[in-house]
Amino acid sequence: MIDHSSSLAAPVFTNLTDKIIPRSRISEVCAAWSAQGKRVVFTNGCFDILHAGHVQLLHEARGEGNCLVVGINSDASVKRLKGDSRPVHSEAARAFVLAALSDVDAVCVFEEDTPVELIKEVRPAVHVKGGDYRPDDLPEAATVREAGGAIKIVPLRAGFSTTSALEKLQQPANADSLPPSTQEAKETTADTRCLIIIPARFGSTRFPGKPLAHLGEQTVIEHVVQAGLKSGVNRPICVATDDAHIASAIKNNFQVPQQVEVIMTSPDCHTGTDRIAEAIQTRFKNELSNGRLVIINVQGDEPFINPQHIDALADVMRADANLTMATLATPIHDAAHLDDPNVVKVVVDQQGYALYFSRCSIPYEREDAATLADARQPHLRHLGVYAYSAEWLLRMATLPPTPLEETERLEQLRALENGVAIKVLTVHDVVNIAIDTPQDLVAAEQFLAHHKSKHE
Repeated sequence: MIDHSSSLAAPVFTNLTDKIIPRSRISEVCAAWSAQGKRVVFTNGCFDILHAGHVQLLHEARGEGNCLVVGINSDASVKRLKGDSRPVHSEAARAFVLAALSDVDAVCVFEEDTPVELIKEVRPAVHVKGGDYRPDDLPEAATVREAGGAIKIVPLRAGFSTTSALEKLQQPANADSLPPSTQEAKETTADTRCLIIIPARFGSTRFPGKPLAHLGEQTVIEHVVQAGLKSGVNRPICVATDDAHIASAIKNNFQVPQQVEVIMTSPDCHTGTDRIAEAIQTRFKNELSNGRLVIINVQGDEPFINPQHIDALADVMRADANLTMATLATPIHDAAHLDDPNVVKVVVDQQGYALYFSRCSIPYEREDAATLADARQPHLRHLGVYAYSAEWLLRMATLPPTPLEETERLEQLRALENGVAIKVLTVHDVVNIAIDTPQDLVAAEQFLAHHKSKHE
């Protein structure tokens, strides 16, 4: 049992359940440790399926001090954060399992969605967080620092996450008895590795230096990389650039090992596809024979790209081992965009594959009364985010421009004209602000300010 003879006595645990500290007692326990000159470390999470990634996090956290306190979200908190299907195990069961680990000195359940109030009581010397965050991204960062603590980020362990564990549990137990074609597709899908490569060049004609233009507290390219880090695709997130300033900005602002990487490319690359192809040859050529490699091309001037949309592209490529290319589109709600040549439209077949991309209004509505609301087929705006098999992307970069591509000035038509099917995913909640001009940056700043004020 815990020796409570003195409020500042060093806690001594003799039973496993003694490590599970009620919220009303956690401040006293941590104060006693600190009074003994012990360095208190704190980490937190849901921990509803404990796996090797969690064990690594806890072990590295314990190495930062003498006493490790683990905060776990209550059942109600997990449901708010993850949905009604979570947590997999109750808070009592999760706390008991964590308490059994030798690296863990105390476990405390908290009801809030973030551990800010619990950190005020623990007052850790170090707060350790597992993931792809930067310290300033954490809502509890200011609280940790006000208490005199530091923040350490432990990168995710590749191949281990609660999401992947749940996906494995949903796979059929008798996978070996599946028909050969189905089994082969599953094995191919399991071997699919999805990577983001962000092409970024300094010398834009309409807006030189736009990747390094400041948007709020970060540069445009930092916003894009941050969105990539919030997705569930494989690491590293790669920035392909020919500019030393862009390379330095990425290296200085994303120092989490193996999470973000810069690939230097030639200044002679004419398109983003050329730049990505060179990056693959430079960095991932040896991996092309180790399973299927899928590249997701996220433009370096798309600061508001939705991480969930990136994941949707990755999921559709993983689900179909024969799919060569996929992209995104969103419904057009503003009639003025139909005739705007800067807004690229796409029409799809009944299976969701692209029939054609154009700067013109397609499909054309013959009836004068037709509106966006009652059109027979929704008008779709193409979003310039692509997923390709690496093999096709490398081949596409070697092919000459095609007639329709040159007519419309749309590189994706090269794929269609060469017989490659492009799956189109329709997504919503899209912020249609890409930074092509200084005026676009002003619009982005206004959106960011409005979005921030709504959430304050």
